[in-house]
Amino acid sequence: METILLQSITVDEFMDKVRAMIKEELKIALQQDQLLTKEGALKITGASNAVFLKAVEQGIVKPQLVKGRKKAMYLESEVLKIEVRRRRIVS
Repeated sequence: METILLQSITVDEFMDKVRAMIKEELKIALQQDQLLTKEGALKITGASNAVFLKAVEQGIVKPQLVKGRKKAMYLESEVLKIEVRRRRIVS
């Protein structure tokens, strides 16, 4: 985190520094990736079990083994790459 001395800067310089600090904090927050269970991954993507297993088989999603857990976990960024085709309902 950065500090700003308010004694000798203009308002524009202050706002530029604040924007830069917010942008950096947002960048750090967006880089954090969550681990999901299979059920959570299916819920987020809306994919069926077969589509999910096919993505694992193709290497799009890689299972992660976490110490102390019996189920495999999956990275959210990889799970979001799964393409789900929606069927159109014609009435």
